[in-house]
Amino acid sequence: MQLPSWLVWYKKPEYRDIKEYADNVNTGRRPMSPDGRRTAIPSRLRLDRILENKTCSPMSLYDFYMYLKHIEFSAENLEFYMWFKNYEASYSRGDIKGQDYGSIPSASNSESSVSKIKELVPDDEPYDPEMAKETLERISQLIAIDAVCSAKTKKCSPLSASDTQPTSTKAKLQSIQLLNPTTGQIARTELDTVVDIFLSPGGDKELNIPPMLRQQAIADLRVSTHPAALKPVADHVYGLLRNCSHRNFVRLGVGNGTFETLCVATMLGFTLVCAGFFVVLLRGFVPFRGSHTMFESFCAWPLWWLGMSLILSGLRGSCFFLLLFMRRQPLPWERFDDSGGKMSNQKGIMKLLSRLMIFDRRLRVKEKHLRKLQRKIVVQSLLGGSVFASACVLLFIFLPIWSETIVT
Repeated sequence: MQLPSWLVWYKKPEYRDIKEYADNVNTGRRPMSPDGRRTAIPSRLRLDRILENKTCSPMSLYDFYMYLKHIEFSAENLEFYMWFKNYEASYSRGDIKGQDYGSIPSASNSESSVSKIKELVPDDEPYDPEMAKETLERISQLIAIDAVCSAKTKKCSPLSASDTQPTSTKAKLQSIQLLNPTTGQIARTELDTVVDIFLSPGGDKELNIPPMLRQQAIADLRVSTHPAALKPVADHVYGLLRNCSHRNFVRLGVGNGTFETLCVATMLGFTLVCAGFFVVLLRGFVPFRGSHTMFESFCAWPLWWLGMSLILSGLRGSCFFLLLFMRRQPLPWERFDDSGGKMSNQKGIMKLLSRLMIFDRRLRVKEKHLRKLQRKIVVQSLLGGSVFASACVLLFIFLPIWSETIVT
């Protein structure tokens, strides 16, 4: 018998350090396959939907990129993967003509050694900073196209599918082409630039992948332009995104408040719980033991209920009051404008107060599946609080401190 989803206690994904995880995978100390709770990430918030730009703020593709760029500092994984998927799609459409991947010596010979691979790699060509800058800018445009939410249907749709977008936005969308489809030839210079940026040791955005995988890909790309030459690298990068970065991103998205807000809300919860115990003991012993009826123990029920609800939501990284109204505080990268930090001139106690819920901006959670998950957390916190409060009442109601329970 399977319990309803709202009865399955939600626990947000555990945090994983991307550098430690990637190093352990590269050295064989752990497998790439995921472990941990499968229910921690809802299917509608899985990585594939985010990469396809089918989710809204704060779980959109752009938010994921900002998280990787400013929090995890591993944006190169998403940049390379998005470039590869665009390159693969262009190749499958016939926009790119290249050598058959089956003719690559290292691809057709599974017993190729590192020495053979190195023989296939020619001397490095001069690095072109301008080409690298242009390539990275076009890659960032692929990621920066945010999904929009319709006010009428409350559904998310990719920007390209919206007919209500300005003409300039549509033109910008159509101009994002990493390759030139009119010539039918691959932009080999750009492909070499991608190798220099992502695959070459010491590159500007060097991927954290096994050395053997890196050398194999570089060798294959010297003799072919087929996307399959980069497929093992893309699969490895996708594994890092799915099993580590995406989990951490969902963990951050579920937590709708700042650390300061969560601390205050949780401390308020503990205060209410302690106040409930104080009220019951006060009614049981003042002015003397047995002076009040046992039913007065129910007066502490609301305090225990609300206090434990705050604690249960806070322990899962969410502010109970923000959950009730489907609101959230700004994410770290949303606190800064293009000219600099909006809060950079605030120091000390003012900076601390500005990050509390009552003084901070409260944004609407646009992603409906995240709202659904947050409603689940609210319901579970309320149910958990009611169970705790009822158990405390049952504990005190039969103690010999009431007029009905004192044996004379």
